[in-house]
Parts: sequence; structure tokens; C-alpha cells
Amino acid sequence: MSSTPQVRTLAGLVATRLFDAQLAALAWLLLERGVPVLAAGSDVASAASLLDALVGALPPDRRPGAGTPGAAGRLVRVGETLTPGTAPGVLRAALGATTGRSGLVALVDAADLAGVLAVLARQRLTDDEASFLGVVIVADRRAEAGGEPRVTSAHYLRPLVLDAGGHPRRQRPAILATWEPGADRWEDFAWGIGPDLAERCLMRAGDFEAERERRADLLAGHAPGGPVG
Repeated sequence: MSSTPQVRTLAGLVATRLFDAQLAALAWLLLERGVPVLAAGSDVASAASLLDALVGALPPDRRPGAGTPGAAGRLVRVGETLTPGTAPGVLRAALGATTGRSGLVALVDAADLAGVLAVLARQRLTDDEASFLGVVIVADRRAEAGGEPRVTSAHYLRPLVLDAGGHPRRQRPAILATWEPGADRWEDFAWGIGPDLAERCLMRAGDFEAERERRADLLAGHAPGGPVG
């Protein structure tokens, strides 16, 4: 019988194979550096568990605080699941509460990236504004995994940039990782935009990759001291 992951730590979700240590470490590092993370998919419970684990992995002074959204760099968590019927302005209000590096997490009732983008549009965000909303992670229950939940894809909304002449340059979302059912493993594509991710985090590319690997080792239990809570 399939079951929703009950251990809501990143290491626990890696152990239950909701996703792998590399993708978990990437999402953890990006969120900690202020990049928003949106979780979606047909398995809402697993998407919510994923957000809980990411929030719990942040330093205590960065986690959302009651009555102090965005204060002192605290993460802002959208209080309700965003759906096509959610009142316009809810997400914009949450974004308005963020500070420069506080970041944001939200649960989106959508089956895939296209559905997430449609919800963002219904929140009256322009395509250019939506491009800054960082990571979209999609979780589903798949027959190929015996009905167990898996993160089936992760995407990065590449933000609008200006070229040397001051002209806007828009880029399509990039794929960070996909789940390969036959091998029950995740294919990592984040290396293709590694320098962009490092720049978003205000880190050097080499430092970014080294920190991601360090966190992946921690989550997989390969580092001294074992997996982190």
C-alpha cells in the first residue's frame, strides 16, 4: 500500500525516495539564498511535505515567523494553496512582504509547470514578473513507482535580464531534473545552468557546486555525522 511520506525532513524524504540528495540539496541551497520555491503536482500532500522539509532545513532565524513576514530576512510562506480560483493579489501581497534575500515558498494546485504558470497569470503577474519566481518542483504518484510519490520534474524560471544595450532578454524555463521511471533515478540537468544559478545566489560557480555537493552528501548520509535532520 502506498503512503504519504511522514518524515518531513529533507534527509527523510530522500530516504523515502521522494527525490534524490542532489535535487534536494539544490533546492535547499537556492531557497536559503533567497530564491523562491513553488511545489505543485497531483500529489498535493507530498508537495506540501517537500515544502515543510525545505523550510525546516533553513536556519531558525530564517523560517517564517508569526506576524513578521519578511522581517529580518525571514522566509515568506504563502498561507493558502494557490489555485486557479484563488483571489488575484494573494501572491503579489506575499511577494511584497519579502525582503532582498528572504525568499518565498508556495504550494500550487497544478499538475505541471504549464499549470503553475497559468495560476501565476491568474494572480495577475506578468510573464516578466513570474520569471523571478525561481524553482518549480512537481510531485506525483506514479504506477511505475508502485504508487509511491516521486518528484517527477523540477524547473527553474530564468529571470528576465537586460543585455549590454539595456534591452530585455527573456529565456524559457530550464529543466533542473527529471525522474527516469525505468531506473527509478533522477537525471540532473542543473549543470547546464550552473553559472546562472550561482550568480542568482551571489556565489562563485565553484563555491556553489562545492556547497551543493556538501549538502547532498549530508542528506545522503555520506558525510561525517550522517544525514541531517
